[in-house]
Amino acid sequence: MPHVSGPDAFGDGTTTYRLAGEVREVESAIALVRSGAATRVTLTGLRFAEAVLHQLSPEAQREGIALDPLYWADDSGCDVVVRRTDVEA
Repeated sequence: MPHVSGPDAFGDGTTTYRLAGEVREVESAIALVRSGAATRVTLTGLRFAEAVLHQLSPEAQREGIALDPLYWADDSGCDVVVRRTDVEA
């Protein structure tokens, strides 16, 4: 994953805004899986997946939900599979 320096590498709020958006996207996918409406959701194109997973994985695991990263070969981003751990995929 690319690393940025400081809370906002671009100086215009872009990094902070994108990170917050990715957190909301993953939280929404967790809620969808938790509700039983889906057993699996794949989110694509996350740039800050490592930070998002670090923040959200512990609680998701306690709820029986796995957050599985699928890193891109060029290390520019990641897809994340949100799935119930008690269901075979």
